[in-house]
Amino acid sequence: MYKDIIQFLDQRRLKEAFAQLSSLASKTGNWKLTSEVETLQTTYGYMLQYAAQGMDDPGRGKMYARLRRTGYELADRAGFINDQQTAQGYFASRFRSFKQMPPHSFQEIGMTLEAIAEDVGVTPLMIADEEKKRTELKSLYERNGKATDELFDKIWTSVQWTEEEANEAAALLDSPLIPANSLAVMISAVTLSLMRIFDERKFHLLLHAYRQRTEPVITQRALVGILLAASYQEKRLALYPELTAALTILSDSPETVKQLHHIQVLFLLSRETEKIDRKMREEIIPKMMQNPHLKNPDLKITDIEDLEDKNPEWEKSMSKISDEIRQLGELQMEGADTYMSTFSQLKNYPFFRQAAHWFYPFDRQTADIADFFSDGKTEDNSLIGLLLSSPMFCNSDKYSFCLTINSLPPSQREMLSTRLGAQNEIMQENISKLTAETHEGEKENIVSRQYIHDLYRFFKLWMFRSEQHDLFADELTFWKSPFLRPLLLSDEYHKQIADYLFTKDYFQEAAELYKELTAISPEDADIWQKLGFSYQKMRHYEKAVEAYLQADILKPDHVWTLKHLAQCHKRMRNYEKALSYFYRVEAIQPDNLNLLLQTGQCLATLRDYAKALQYFFKVEYLDKTPENAQRAIGWCYFMTGKYEEALRFYEKLLQTPGVQMNDWLNAGHVYTAMNRITEALKCYREVEKRTTTHDEFMRIYLADKEALMEQGVTEEDIYLIPDLL
Repeated sequence: MYKDIIQFLDQRRLKEAFAQLSSLASKTGNWKLTSEVETLQTTYGYMLQYAAQGMDDPGRGKMYARLRRTGYELADRAGFINDQQTAQGYFASRFRSFKQMPPHSFQEIGMTLEAIAEDVGVTPLMIADEEKKRTELKSLYERNGKATDELFDKIWTSVQWTEEEANEAAALLDSPLIPANSLAVMISAVTLSLMRIFDERKFHLLLHAYRQRTEPVITQRALVGILLAASYQEKRLALYPELTAALTILSDSPETVKQLHHIQVLFLLSRETEKIDRKMREEIIPKMMQNPHLKNPDLKITDIEDLEDKNPEWEKSMSKISDEIRQLGELQMEGADTYMSTFSQLKNYPFFRQAAHWFYPFDRQTADIADFFSDGKTEDNSLIGLLLSSPMFCNSDKYSFCLTINSLPPSQREMLSTRLGAQNEIMQENISKLTAETHEGEKENIVSRQYIHDLYRFFKLWMFRSEQHDLFADELTFWKSPFLRPLLLSDEYHKQIADYLFTKDYFQEAAELYKELTAISPEDADIWQKLGFSYQKMRHYEKAVEAYLQADILKPDHVWTLKHLAQCHKRMRNYEKALSYFYRVEAIQPDNLNLLLQTGQCLATLRDYAKALQYFFKVEYLDKTPENAQRAIGWCYFMTGKYEEALRFYEKLLQTPGVQMNDWLNAGHVYTAMNRITEALKCYREVEKRTTTHDEFMRIYLADKEALMEQGVTEEDIYLIPDLL
């Protein structure tokens, strides 16, 4: 029924929509909602009466828009309430429990948080006994956590706010006494709520939080919430001109636009997390475990004799692992989530059962880990202290780390909590370098990166994650929203996002942005080249050629462009055209062996075997590994009936360590054409050994049927040969 109502509203069939809405509202058992729907129907009825009488009403358009907007709001609320009344799970149970026992008001929660913050500040001054002080502080931390959790759940499970609730929530947000960490959790709850049900007042609160607060832990979460809400609720947002106008105003601040761009890139980077996770689990870690050098901690890699005695295969393996780790390090510096795999198994502690806890900024005063730091033994320059201050770990992972360390035996825990010795100075220095990144200029970026990693873990690892839509399964291309596009694709950011997508091989999206950029910067050859390459990767060769031609006009005789024009024409089987571009490149790079080989292939395809052989012989002469040229020469001789010359090359290939299945196949073809069936069958049997099924052999063998018939082999003989194997 809810979907029918929305469809009627979309089609502006208000009378039918309101009739269905009345029925849906009655099912909720919510008298206030039912009353609002009745008022809506009555108001619309009066409008219809006035219109029927032909009365002139200058405000009718605005009234109609307001009634339709209210219709959406009431439909969303009725649908939401009905769903939660029958649904099972964490969210629905929280919703129903608040219905039976309403939570405290925002004003009451705000007063509680303010009082706790004040008590936390004065308790160390009021109590001298250390044990009593720790006990009292632990109690205050628990009360703060309980109030913060209630605030989160109250917002997350709420429908649209009343004006009174919105004012109280804004007052709570503006309080200078409430810890910023609690307000950050509040902003996360507003974001999650907006993704379930649109609320104009909650959206206003996100804008207010960004404009009025100065703490990055709040402002960056507000910006993330604005992006998510505007993207996922684009249709609803279009009904509120005042909100879209407020988004437009954000573009006046270069710093805001820069931060939004960074957040957009971070969300795009989240696409790489599963790839990184898979690479760690399936490649890097298994290779490290298998590597005999890495298994032997006593092997002194700085010892000259040991270095000289190493197995060369170890060196190759070590080098490959080093390259992969370096690549991960580069991704990490971009902001990629490289620790998901490491910490994904450490989210089963009771702490993570509560939804709000996934959004706690890391704080040593959080009740669940406060005991770990209360004795003062964990020094800032200990291994634990340095890791917890590192910007590379998100908040959720830092809590996982503390909860895990806390479960260790006291002796091991104490070892990790004490000052690093001189032997660990290098480790301390490396971690300190990472920590130094938190200087003021990078703070907003670090906070937003950590928060998005926290969000990723919540949607991917929370035990009740199946109850909600996984936003990280979506494209997260926020610039596609008309309201966010001016913020994300302004000035140089348009090309930066296109280039980012291009470097990560998201060619479809990159092509869309490059296509737009060609209209903005039509004289930029680099953009045309990248557009062409994106099309080429998508196998849209005609479009690729069009783009490359534009690049060739702007930057004539550019070797890269000419090569790709040739390749595209070759893919489209326009071999004459491909040759024209290969010749242009040859004039610039006469000894480019790959180019010469491709030129010869085009000529051979056009059956100009004599000219093709000239290119293949040149490659064979110049190339240190001439096997590909020899294969081409053998085929040219075969197709021109020079079987003895062809055999000379194929027999040479059959003796090489890198002999390929096609070498045996083509040699078999030559013997068949010479009617030397015994030798042909020997070659074909080698081909069949290398295939998994006889059907696969037949497919490969018959692919050359026309070539065999051209050399005089009858169709009957072609089909007899497989039966002789």
